[in-house]
Amino acid sequence: MFKKILIVCLFFLPVFVFAQDKDEQIAAQYFSNNEFAKAADAYERLFLKNTQSTYLYENLLNCYFKLNKFDEAEKLVKKQIRRNDANPYYLVDLGFVYKKSGNADKSKKQYDEIVNKIKGREEQISETANAFQKRAELDYAINSYLKGRKINNNNPQLFCIELAGLYAEKKEVKPMIDEYLYSLQNNPQFEEDIQGYLQSYLENATDFDLLKLALLKKNKEFPGNESFINMLIWMYVQRKDFDNAFVQVKALDKRFKEEGRKLIELGNLAISNEKFDAATTIFNYVSTLGKEKAFYINSRIGMLEAKNKKIFFSGNYTDVDLKILEKDYNDFLTEFGHNYFSAPAERDLARLEAYYLHNFQTCIELFQEIINMSRLEEHFKAECKLELGDIYLLKGEEWEAMLLYGQVDKDFMEDPLGQEAKFRNARLYYYLGEFGWARSQLDVLKTATTQLIANNALELSLLIQDNTLDSIDEPLFMFARADLNLFQNKTERALQILDSINLLYPRHPLNDEILFKRAELFLKKRDYVKSSSYLEQLLKEHGTDILGDNALFLLANITEKNIGDKPKAMKYYEDFIEKYPGSFFLTEVRKRYRALRGDVLN
Repeated sequence: MFKKILIVCLFFLPVFVFAQDKDEQIAAQYFSNNEFAKAADAYERLFLKNTQSTYLYENLLNCYFKLNKFDEAEKLVKKQIRRNDANPYYLVDLGFVYKKSGNADKSKKQYDEIVNKIKGREEQISETANAFQKRAELDYAINSYLKGRKINNNNPQLFCIELAGLYAEKKEVKPMIDEYLYSLQNNPQFEEDIQGYLQSYLENATDFDLLKLALLKKNKEFPGNESFINMLIWMYVQRKDFDNAFVQVKALDKRFKEEGRKLIELGNLAISNEKFDAATTIFNYVSTLGKEKAFYINSRIGMLEAKNKKIFFSGNYTDVDLKILEKDYNDFLTEFGHNYFSAPAERDLARLEAYYLHNFQTCIELFQEIINMSRLEEHFKAECKLELGDIYLLKGEEWEAMLLYGQVDKDFMEDPLGQEAKFRNARLYYYLGEFGWARSQLDVLKTATTQLIANNALELSLLIQDNTLDSIDEPLFMFARADLNLFQNKTERALQILDSINLLYPRHPLNDEILFKRAELFLKKRDYVKSSSYLEQLLKEHGTDILGDNALFLLANITEKNIGDKPKAMKYYEDFIEKYPGSFFLTEVRKRYRALRGDVLN
């Protein structure tokens, strides 16, 4: 008999479930159509069959609110309280019903009574606070945790993370910081998590000043707590205050006898944040710890990198600056030799010799020495091959360049480095006027794994496509030759060719490309005002064309980095975000805009 009943139940169960799902869909449809009376009727029938469904309960309660049926809502909640042994979620909902009906006094009385009845169990305390938080009663949620803390021997370590999150939601920065630091006091494993929370919630300099005061106080109270020192260092780095970060890291480095390990990390962070003077100071200190120390060579490499980037990021340097930097590199190589460890510095010297001192033969010898080194990682060697190919192209030895690009393409076919080699080879064919071959290679790269390569390939392919549609290819031949001359630093020759295109073909579709190329040319000559004027003209005449976002990004970059007009640069970045929301450069633009605005960045 039992088996028969079971079979019958199993047979009809899918039909019942299907009917239930269908009724729920109908009720939901009524609700979405604002037919709340029909929805309420439907949900009442469904809820009678399943009084433990929080989904049905919530939807029915919302229907009553929409219909202003507060008496019905009160009855519903009270029934659930009886059914669920005074569950705090339903107790809070009763106060919520009173508040929705306009009875603020009765709501307050209900909420106060809930908090007053909190006992010592952490589970009950959390459930009560979560119930209040669900109904956006943040003050009562906070009071629930504070009451729970009080009846548990005033333990300040209880509910720190929960309280901090609530204070963050209320934009109450000081108590939020205090709670996070209470948590960190005995839980150093939460250090990275708390940094993440603070990075999300601290919005301006005032907020960080509050954090600084709190951390200085904690460091004074608990001088042996490494977590608070780490947090103070982290805070200084977020604000790009590497001078104060240096003081703290230096003390930490001495205490734990790390011989400069943390300082090297800090120096590299300073470089990545373009704080080159601070980086030089940090690396110089590590070098004074002694040549026998483990991080001495790292400090020397760091100093060279900081000096190098300070010169070239600003664009403001003299021939004397370049010669001093060259001597620093040669002194380093004399001290440490030409080997796999010093290879990155040797590569930087090779770049300096080629691009700024124009000593091509010296550069080629340095790159060839690197490529022939033993124990050097093959990927690094391949990168140097690509750079050496560029140097041959600078010298006008196109076939030597083509050979090196081809080697890297072949050896790293499925790697982004191989795709970069393919792009450079395609660009070289474009320079030489072999547009069909160049475009066939570029079209392959449109789906490259690296977005930058794909973007560059697409732009060059479109340039060729748009300017070889008719039988007159001569303007593009001339433009490609100007492009090559610019690459080879023959700026006057490049300018003459661009002038000739404008003279012979005054209304050619290449006009926007020519304006952009002129801007690049004068940027190379460090005539930032003239470069900017060409970009402004391009934006005015061709701002909606394919080079619009490139032009505005470059204009903002020159204004910020070279001219130093940060308010104007900020305006350009604002315009960019509005005009080019789908641009490849958008992520970088947002990052720079937030940095100029004073936001804290990752």
